[in-house]
Amino acid sequence: MLIEQALGQILDNAAKYSPMGSTIEVRACTEHAQAVLSVHDEGAGVTPQELTQIWERFFRGERHKSKIAGSGLGLWIARAFVAANGGRIEAVSEGIGCGTTISISLPAAEVTASERAHAFHE
Repeated sequence: MLIEQALGQILDNAAKYSPMGSTIEVRACTEHAQAVLSVHDEGAGVTPQELTQIWERFFRGERHKSKIAGSGLGLWIARAFVAANGGRIEAVSEGIGCGTTISISLPAAEVTASERAHAFHE
């Protein structure tokens, strides 16, 4: 449930900081025994300085404070929830106006084909 809530925080940020009608992509893959969920938006992007601060409690970038509502807790909460599940979270952005990708990496469990099929019937 915590990972679902963390993903919700990330999706909320992606929508909040992206232009109306833009695309938000969600992808899942496995990488080095890790399950990786990534959210990419076409929004405001993050500066190198902001990248060093976005995980801090109550952090809001100066360029957004007067334009976009929020408390600055969303990514802090997401990071705490991911960490509580043994994972890590990271953000990548090419800068202002270039969008942002936030990825959650979690230890992947071995799942059999019958377990995957059973999950669809629950």
